[in-house]
Amino acid sequence: MRAPLAQGDAAQLAHAVRIRWRPSELAPLLRDPSVDVRRVAAVTLGLIGKEKSTPYLIRALRDEDLQVNQMAEHGLWSIWFRSGDPKAAKPFREGVALLSDESYDFAISKFQESIRLDPQFPEAHNQCAVAHYFVAQWEEAIGECRKTIELIPSHFGAISGIGHCYTQMDNLPQALRCYRWALRINPRMQAISRAAQRIEGNSCDLDSSGEFLLDQIMQ
Repeated sequence: MRAPLAQGDAAQLAHAVRIRWRPSELAPLLRDPSVDVRRVAAVTLGLIGKEKSTPYLIRALRDEDLQVNQMAEHGLWSIWFRSGDPKAAKPFREGVALLSDESYDFAISKFQESIRLDPQFPEAHNQCAVAHYFVAQWEEAIGECRKTIELIPSHFGAISGIGHCYTQMDNLPQALRCYRWALRINPRMQAISRAAQRIEGNSCDLDSSGEFLLDQIMQ
């Protein structure tokens, strides 16, 4: 794997991995004593892995090595972005491009088209939530985040997204619960950690127990 890694060629790396390894063979390497092995395993599993690989990458988010955490997070996003039905991929990609161009209303339309073609596409729901958020449609964004979490309970992005919406709605106790839960899954999200700390530092009426159940944000 060294040549494509050194060249930064993701396509070549993915090809090199696929012809030699199966995701089920890469997953155990995320617990290898060598940090370099864990890093490469996280990168490559993200490139060729599918939904069955995500529990291993979720566990790797808590690795003591920061780079393993970052590569596992990137790997999860990679898998989530390509986890939909192929027929839903085209409008999804168009929606992502429109989101990058800040054409949020058009992006919502494309994500909704993708969802109609594949209602079980978690990332289409999540990206639709992001677009709703940017046009201040908080309730709609929360609804799409909840659909994402129903399909992927460990989707720290969607859980954080609900927290962002509740922050905008000035529901800080609920926002803090979301941020705490997201950090339990992915503890090195610095922006989410800072958001939680700001709420904790500015509010004296919040529940400080830290206890939280997922169904609290699904209601």
